[in-house]
Amino acid sequence: MKDSGEVGVPEFIRLMKDFLENRIVAKQYAEEYFTLMVKRMTLTDKESRILQQAYGDADDYEPDPMIELSNLIKEPQLKERVAKSLRELAELGYCLESEAPSQAD
Repeated sequence: MKDSGEVGVPEFIRLMKDFLENRIVAKQYAEEYFTLMVKRMTLTDKESRILQQAYGDADDYEPDPMIELSNLIKEPQLKERVAKSLRELAELGYCLESEAPSQAD
């Protein structure tokens, strides 16, 4: 991931896919998601809504199996929510199959 500069939806898609395809663990996904969210972005309202929801989902993730609170989710629920976010981004025209996702015109 880039350390500075502007990021866009493709960086989030790559991160989501890495998590869903088990290339990274949930804790790393959440940490990297939070890092991306503080970078400069130019987004449409729909993109922003999806990425903000995904941020909330990552924030709700609790890795400790001993902590059970009604507002926290575990890895299986996080994966379901990330998959939903990816589907919503695909509905906006983003390609989820290629190595370098891009938005369709």
